[in-house]
Amino acid sequence: MRVTLAGALFAMALAMPASSAQDLDVPTPYLPSTPLNVDEMLRLASVTPGDMVYDLGSGDGRVVIAAARDYGARGVGIELDGKLVAESAENARRAGVSDRVSFRQADVLTVPLADASIVTLYLLPSLVRKLQDRLYGELKPGARIVAHDYPFPDWQADRRVAVSKTFYLYTVPARVAGAWKLGVDAAGAARTYDLALEQRYQQVKGAARVQGGILPAFEARVSGERISFILVDGDYSYRYDGAVRGDRMEGAVRWGYGPRQNEARWQAMRIAGAGG
Repeated sequence: MRVTLAGALFAMALAMPASSAQDLDVPTPYLPSTPLNVDEMLRLASVTPGDMVYDLGSGDGRVVIAAARDYGARGVGIELDGKLVAESAENARRAGVSDRVSFRQADVLTVPLADASIVTLYLLPSLVRKLQDRLYGELKPGARIVAHDYPFPDWQADRRVAVSKTFYLYTVPARVAGAWKLGVDAAGAARTYDLALEQRYQQVKGAARVQGGILPAFEARVSGERISFILVDGDYSYRYDGAVRGDRMEGAVRWGYGPRQNEARWQAMRIAGAGG
């Protein structure tokens, strides 16, 4: 795994103000992550045998090789340096995982990423910033991204972990912005709401319109394909939890006092706005 930091400019970068040094984006010598850091990244991503792990700036291939060797996943390394791509392939052969990993000589800013369920990156802020919207837009809901040292500038991490280095975990959220027709079937008594949602990554705000007023959506949040929010109607807090499937959402809503809760099914269809 590599970080874009020019050896010839290293001393100059240290002397610069932090904002200037972080904006350097030039070809650089390979600076590998330690085995400890590689494992912490993969642990934070919760890698499983069913995952496809893409490492952007993969260097000698150690991240995707570890994902395959230690976690049973498949992996793809993206690296500009052809010599490192060849070295990665040989390292994978020696590790006995050549059937589960591959390496591509390609630009991280243009290579297709939609197949990835996990993306790891150790890149300077200039590249991280350029990748933020691309990863958000191209990866499927539920995909995980782990950034080593440098987080996305505008996307709040779901978790921040410091073990020797600092790592940031992001879970790609489903797209829920727009207007929805929300229906609840409680003991045969159907009720509908006009629900409007705004979204910035996993953070959501909005409200439901009912006859006689507006019900704000409290504690609204999206995590992968899961959505949750609370509507206070009358004397009860109605706690919605469900799954997003494109232009459809459905799940369970619970309300009541104490541990004994009422429960009903709910579903919603998007009537305006873009899905994803």
